[in-house]
Amino acid sequence: MYTLLETINYVISQVGASPVTDVNDTLPDVASSKLRIGEAMVNTLKRGWWFNTDYNQEIETDANDKIPLGADVIKVIRATPYFLTVRGGFAYDPYNQTDTFPDISSVCVDVVRMLDYENLPPVVQEVVRFAAAREHVMIELEDDKKVMLIDQLHRDAFVEMTKDDLQIKQRNMAYAPKFLRTRSGVRPYRMGRGVNPYRPGG
Repeated sequence: MYTLLETINYVISQVGASPVTDVNDTLPDVASSKLRIGEAMVNTLKRGWWFNTDYNQEIETDANDKIPLGADVIKVIRATPYFLTVRGGFAYDPYNQTDTFPDISSVCVDVVRMLDYENLPPVVQEVVRFAAAREHVMIELEDDKKVMLIDQLHRDAFVEMTKDDLQIKQRNMAYAPKFLRTRSGVRPYRMGRGVNPYRPGG
């Protein structure tokens, strides 16, 4: 796995800059590379992958009847009992145009989260570092040939990330509550006692 400093140095090395020893270095190339890395992270993670999607998370309302999702939540994929979106770190009901929910005590949501770079799986780090390097070269050098070379590295890494996402989700499909609910009461899966859909193996 890469550290943020290693990735900053990779990005700035593509335009001939010397490596730095501190992520807070004030050199213009460092500041620019950090912007490109941040942009690449948002563009990559916003889709929602196996590593940054939380399922069936129960969140209680706060003292103001609001539902705090957290500043790291990019989007809500599913919510019960309301259709919800993210607004200012809190849940928002676009049908009723409100962010307060006095009639309930909690909601159950599937959310996509932004993560720190160093918490990303290695293949995802590669996708981000190549995307950031490509944009950095495009802006600083305008070297189309080099941009194309880095873009191919990004494409290859993105394919590997997509394969990992599909493989991991397929192998874990049997533990999803919807699948377990099917197994617990529909033949031919029901044999003897049912399966608790909220406690895999229970």
